[in-house]
Amino acid sequence: MMDKKILRAVIGLVIAGILSPAAFASTKNSIKNVDKIIKTQTGVETDLTRNIPDADVQEEIRKILSDPLIVDGAVKIALLNNPSVKADLAQLGISQADMIQAGLLHNPKFSGFMRKSNQEGRNTNTEFEVKQDVMDLLFWPLRKRLANTQFRQAEYDLAKTILDFIKEVRLNFYTWQASEHMLAMRRDHFKAEEAALELAQRQKAAGNINILELEQQKGIYYQVKTDLQRSELEANMAAQILRNLLGLTKSELEWISRESLPDLSSDNFSLNDLEEKAMANRIDLAVKRQEMKGLEQSLTMAQLDVIPSVEGGYHWEKETDGNKIKGPVFEADVPVFDRKQADRLRAHSRIESGRKQLEALEAQIRLEVRLAYEQLTADRAMTETYREAIPVRQEILKQTLYHYNYMLKGVYDLLRAKQEEINAQHDYIVALRDYWMARSELEHAIGVSLPVERPNVKNIEKPREPVMEHEHHHHGGMK
Repeated sequence: MMDKKILRAVIGLVIAGILSPAAFASTKNSIKNVDKIIKTQTGVETDLTRNIPDADVQEEIRKILSDPLIVDGAVKIALLNNPSVKADLAQLGISQADMIQAGLLHNPKFSGFMRKSNQEGRNTNTEFEVKQDVMDLLFWPLRKRLANTQFRQAEYDLAKTILDFIKEVRLNFYTWQASEHMLAMRRDHFKAEEAALELAQRQKAAGNINILELEQQKGIYYQVKTDLQRSELEANMAAQILRNLLGLTKSELEWISRESLPDLSSDNFSLNDLEEKAMANRIDLAVKRQEMKGLEQSLTMAQLDVIPSVEGGYHWEKETDGNKIKGPVFEADVPVFDRKQADRLRAHSRIESGRKQLEALEAQIRLEVRLAYEQLTADRAMTETYREAIPVRQEILKQTLYHYNYMLKGVYDLLRAKQEEINAQHDYIVALRDYWMARSELEHAIGVSLPVERPNVKNIEKPREPVMEHEHHHHGGMK
């Protein structure tokens, strides 16, 4: 019968192996950590740990779409519905499996044999031996700590991937929103030019305008038509990209309530404060710092790994004459040639390289913050300038129409004034879109959401088509 000491040793190793992964956090808890990071950096309320059935997901999406869609609503839909997000979340389970594997003890080695003597009356020679890597037991706590550090890095990597995805959703949402706004404006303008061309054709038939004035009106009409076609293409492409990001079908996106681009926010940022926020909150900086922590722990293991591999165990043997031989056994490598010099050099070099990479990343982040801040400031100033210019263009159009009706201005002057007003409206929409995109870039650069404060700004008056007071005049015009 096997010696009790051997049995106790085997049982002890088995129990240690069973309990070894118990200290690791579950994937669900890790995703909760990612949730907290996303909420802090974007301000979006979400719960990535929920395992929602597809029917419930669609119901929640319908609730979001029951109101005019805003950027945060688009982000929520994308996180609920985009398959790439679900694939990224599943990757965390792979990282956790790697962590668990790294923290497990090596299995003990068990060997033995039974040999029968050819002499009569002799007992069977029985021998058993169990051995365990002693250094594996000593390194086990360090290895578990390193595995947990690397898994924490995987959490940060997942958070960074999702934050980059959220940034992409926001930028494309503002692009889609602006393209829809411009398309609506172009359609209104085209309808007016259709009516103006029809009027000009009637006036030419009545002899009130000449062929040059009619051809000028046709030129404006075809220019406006091509502008509309270009806007339709841009809006269609923007809708398709956004639909793909949100995981929606074409029909679902078509009935989304249209919400105009929001007005400028009352921004009052300090560049120094923004840089400090970036140093404290940037997720890629957290990833790099976590990586450095892992490298330092790897160096500790490399320095201790100079101790040779030692296996210890217990040997039990019953000889053919009935005598029993038992006692401890060990086996060790003799570090004559390989003393892990390369591993230690590699670990030191990685740490030195990591420190320089960390310095370079910090400098790059500060540069990104400064550039994003300058871009936001410039886009804000440009948007304000266009907003101030629109009433001027509207007044010019109004006065041109007044002079036109009294035969002081020609139809070409009126059409040019109208086109300039439309261009000012278009430039304002583009500038406002660029402002919100720049704001999203700045938030991504500092790693935290910025407060939005709505100033009391008078809404820009929608352009109105000029109306001729006297169609019987020699000059033509637009309705």
